Amino acid sequence: MQADRYHDPARHWDGLHVLERFRPIYPSEAVVRFLLSGFRERLQQGPRLSALDIGVGGGRHTRLLCELGFDTSGVDISAEGLKQTEDLLARLGFQATLKSAAMTELPFESNSFDVVISYGVFYYGTAADMRRAIAEVHRVLKAGGRAFVVVRTTDDFRHGKGQLLEEDTYLLTISETNEEGTVQHFLSEPALRAAFAAFAGLEFEKMEVSFAARTAKNSDWLISVVK
Repeated sequence: MQADRYHDPARHWDGLHVLERFRPIYPSEAVVRFLLSGFRERLQQGPRLSALDIGVGGGRHTRLLCELGFDTSGVDISAEGLKQTEDLLARLGFQATLKSAAMTELPFESNSFDVVISYGVFYYGTAADMRRAIAEVHRVLKAGGRAFVVVRTTDDFRHGKGQLLEEDTYLLTISETNEEGTVQHFLSEPALRAAFAAFAGLEFEKMEVSFAARTAKNSDWLISVVK
């Protein structure tokens, strides 16, 4: 395990985003479904809605927000990820406000966005990091605004694969993925309900995909909240 990756997460993601294979082209079906089921009519009728992508990565969901007509902003700790996203949007003729920022300290005013999405980001860190990230979503959402967040469940195959730092939080030591050296926090259903208790509305589903002849599985919570 490379200790510097644990101490410098931005460097870890910079090293991945520079590689094309770690920049997915197509958006998650779950994100598409959330946006089209909840905002299609409002986007068509106007006025323009504001949206924030927390953890833009290679830009696939930032691009989707732009394509759908949102006034789009995005943040990431990876300079390379932000560069790749900016380049992608420029090639397609889109514009978005992109900023270097952690999920725990969003550089936006309170009550700024109609929509917030964060796909596969909030579990990178401790339980306290995740709580702060969720609190930031609540802060920047407008009253009645909606957010879609994807985090890992305690049934995910990575759970328990590393040094236990606190309950359901591990410094991963696995070699099966590109996540060796990352800190990850996993949520049980009771912990999920508690983490999002500040929101006026909460809905969630579990999405699981098996692999390695069904000996392991990725397990995620698909969480939709209303402020």
